[in-house]
Amino acid sequence: MSNRETAVNNTYLSEEELEHFKNELVKEKDQANKKIEDLKESIEEIEGSMGDNVSSSAHHQGNIGSSEEQREKKYTLIEKQKDKLEKITVALDRIGTGNYGICIVTGKKIQKERLEVMPYALHCVDAMKGNIKAEGNSNLNVKDSAR
Repeated sequence: MSNRETAVNNTYLSEEELEHFKNELVKEKDQANKKIEDLKESIEEIEGSMGDNVSSSAHHQGNIGSSEEQREKKYTLIEKQKDKLEKITVALDRIGTGNYGICIVTGKKIQKERLEVMPYALHCVDAMKGNIKAEGNSNLNVKDSAR
């Protein structure tokens, strides 16, 4: 299934379940956007204080380095939230096309328990663990197939 597109209207979930997961995805999307805004505000505060630290000879260089490290961590967290938003968008699109809950690598069902924890999951557990074989009997690398 790795070289084929998933068929439309292939989901095993009921309309009620799809609506539930759609609502969960919208909540996750709102939370991710809020986190991004909070992180951006925090970065602005750090950058403001870094300017103060640089201009003051009373501050130690270690403090400036620590602020820089905090800023970089926040940028990394923003990128993770953006990646999450991309997965949420894909999951919402998959609800629209009728193939939500189907692994994009194996074509198998993604367990409902997994979707409850991570409604934007695109892979079943076997695909994530690398327990599947691609065509040609070689191990499939999920990281490579997701890009």
